[in-house]
Order: sequence, then structure tokens, then C-alpha cells
Amino acid sequence: MSLAIEHMALTGDETHRGRIDAIDGLRAVAVAAVMAFHCGIGLDGGFLGVDLFFVISGFVITRLLLAERARTPRPSLGSFWFRRAKRLLPAVLLVVGTVQAWMLLQDPPGLRPTVNAQTLAALTYTSNWYAVLGHVDYWDVAQEQAPLNHLWSLAVEEQFYLVWPVLLIGLTTWGSVQIRHPHRLLLAAAAACYLLAHLLYLPGMPERAYLGTDSRAGALLLGAVIAFRPGLFSRFSSPAVAVLGWLWCTADIDSAAFYAWQLPVAGIAAVALIDATAHQDRFRRTLTSRPLLWLGHRSYGLYLWHWPVWVYLGVNHPEWNQGTTASVAVSASVLLSAASYRLIERPVRTSPLRPRILLPALAVCSVVVAIVTTIPVAAPVDAHNDGPIVTGPNAP
Repeated sequence: MSLAIEHMALTGDETHRGRIDAIDGLRAVAVAAVMAFHCGIGLDGGFLGVDLFFVISGFVITRLLLAERARTPRPSLGSFWFRRAKRLLPAVLLVVGTVQAWMLLQDPPGLRPTVNAQTLAALTYTSNWYAVLGHVDYWDVAQEQAPLNHLWSLAVEEQFYLVWPVLLIGLTTWGSVQIRHPHRLLLAAAAACYLLAHLLYLPGMPERAYLGTDSRAGALLLGAVIAFRPGLFSRFSSPAVAVLGWLWCTADIDSAAFYAWQLPVAGIAAVALIDATAHQDRFRRTLTSRPLLWLGHRSYGLYLWHWPVWVYLGVNHPEWNQGTTASVAVSASVLLSAASYRLIERPVRTSPLRPRILLPALAVCSVVVAIVTTIPVAAPVDAHNDGPIVTGPNAP
């Protein structure tokens, strides 16, 4: 099976010409929405910033794969996955290792069992399925027991990165049947994912619908659509901004309406905004402002750090009001993400280290962190057995 990439993948001379700075500006907007939701400062639907991240990832990764396929008849999947590991794993190891250090140094009552399980899930990029299938329910764990709850979204993306390049490069390299309109196939697949989320939703038990890779891949596939067919949704950018703004203020993560229509509408609005940002000048002046670009380049670190920082402050300073906690959490998260970007993420990503050197080093670090989790601890304390609960926003 062979996709018609000679036409689709090269439509528009900018489509595969390198980094689009305005997309980094959108990343800043997305992480700001998620942080506002977690800190309880005015965006009840700010968790949908994760969906904006998903659409961006689907677009960027597919765009990169198509560009590589255009350059060489047999792109290297190993090289692609190695670049992903260089980009993503060091920062995750730093955050997870820091959380484990906190557990060892302070040993907050009741936290370590859940943190240890979430650490192992994070190291294997299965956090979403641990939350769905694990012994501790995602929604029922008190906030002070789940500093790594938010890593479910990274697991969804990593699982997509593992499967999607195989499908895309395999289909464009070794097949014989031509798909004339690949974007239509992707749209149908995205619709199937959104339908699955709707069918899997159970009132009061949204974990499977909200966290499943299959039920949340729709946004990633929508991003892939505009990598194949740039400009398809860009004409809808103005209403998309209004729709996203409305949903980010009003969406309810545990409502039938969210899974019936709000989630797919949010995905379509996000893809329209990204499509316009990538291929039109309309939003670029705002999204390429220096503050937004600075935050966008560090958005990955901001996402990783902000929730553990919030949990840490809730545990150690329960006397603080929400405004004080939010201010300190945001400031600390920005500083930590800036340090991570400068000292860890960028140096590793741009280093000339080859896989035979870097991958064993990352594997050793992962094993060390995993070994720490084997230290015997008391039985888990969670909402099911009347563990302590600290009030505050729920992690999405």
C-alpha cells in the first residue's frame, strides 16, 4: 500500500521547510491552559490544552516523517525513535528522579506506594494504562498522593510515536496499492477514536474513555491530517479561536456532553487553529512574540514540572491559600523548566552522542530510578481506604 506522498507531502513549499516558530507559541498557550486548570485559576476546561498538544504532536511528527520519506526511499525508524528518546526521556528522568528523591528525603505519609507505581509506569510510558487498570484509581487518588498523575498524556503520545511511524513509513515504502486521499482515511480513523471515547464513557467513571490511547488518538490523527493536506481547515480559524476559548472555560471532564461532542469539536477547532498558524500569517505576529516563544520552547519542561511542584507545595504548605500556592507553583515551575531546558534538554538533544553511548546511559539512569522504587514501604493509602485528602483541583 503506497500513499500518494509525491503530491500530498510536498504541497506548499513551507510545509516541510523546518521549524514553524508560531507552533511553539501555541505550545505556550496550551501549557498555560493546563497550568491554569491545575492551579484552579479560572479555566474549568483548561485540561483541553492537552488536546492542543496532541494535535500539535500529530502534525509535527507526521510532517517530519513525510519530509524524511521525501528525502530517502527508506527512512530509518531507529533514527526517528532515537531522536525522540533524546528529546523526551532526559527531562522525564530528571522529574521522576527528583520526585523519588523527595520521597527518600521526606517520606511523606502515604505517598510512596502510589509514587513508586507511577514511577514505573512513567519509565515504561504506560502511565495512562496504569491509571485505567492499576490498583489505585486515577480519579480517586488524593492530590497529595499523585505527583506523576499528569504523565498519562506523555504515555499516549509515546505509544503513538511507536506505532504511527511504522504504519506511515511502512505504507509509503513497501506497499503497492495507492491511497489517493490519505487525509480522508485519517479523518475516518480520528472519527472512530472519538466515537470510541463516547461509547466507553461511563458517568462517574471516565477513566477508560479519557485516558485510553485508542480513545484519545483522534487528536493526534487530526494533526496528521493537516500534515498531509495543509490548508484543509485553515479557513475556520476565526470560529476555532472562539470555540476553543468557550470550551476551555466551560468543559466538564466528567459529563456525557464532553465525550459526545465537546471533545471532537475541541480537536477540530485545535486543528483549524494549527493549520492557520502553520500556513497563514494571521496569527504569527502574536504567537511569535518573544515571551510566548520563550515559554513555548520550555513548554515540555513546564508541563513535566508544574504538577509535582503543586503537589509538593500542597503537602508541605497546607496552610497557604490557593492564590499563594498557585503563584509559587507557577514561578517555581518556570524556573525549573528553564534550568532543565538549559542544562539537560537542549544539551542532550543537540549532542553528537551516538545511540550506542547515549541509550545505555539513559537505560542505566532508568534502572537506577526503578530500583529505588523497590524499597519496601507500607500499604498504599488512598481514597478507597480513607487516606487523607487535600482539597484542590483534580489532575486531568
